[in-house]
Amino acid sequence: MATKTKAAANSVFSVLGDTLESAAETFEEATANSRDSAKRAAATTKRVFGNGVHKTAYGIAFGLVYAGVFVTELLPSGNLIRRGFVEGTEAAIDSRRKAKIAPRKTVKKAGKDEPADEAKAAPAASKKKPKTSARVRKTVNSRADEFDAAAAEV
Repeated sequence: MATKTKAAANSVFSVLGDTLESAAETFEEATANSRDSAKRAAATTKRVFGNGVHKTAYGIAFGLVYAGVFVTELLPSGNLIRRGFVEGTEAAIDSRRKAKIAPRKTVKKAGKDEPADEAKAAPAASKKKPKTSARVRKTVNSRADEFDAAAAEV
């Protein structure tokens, strides 16, 4: 009888050991799978969030530009407001192009670097309104035509 009890106890412990070993393997696999799943979920979330931010920025930019072009086209050709919109657009494009070409100048003042104020340095008589170049006008007109074509397709 004593041998039956010892054999039964040994088989119970061996079954318990096998069960614990199997459970440990299962937890190990689950941990590895959860890491991969978390990485995939993070990548998907990042992609979805990025697409949402891109579409929002695109919508805002498109809406602003479309509204500006639409209002401009509604106004008669000789209208002061329309001329202001066109000249403002050309000036913005010129300003942006100049900003890309020339790095910002700084002036040393009391130990600090401060942006140069060209308006203060230049005499009042030499201030002239820059004329828009034909290239800028052509670029603006071609972009407006592309915009109108894309809007007509929608």
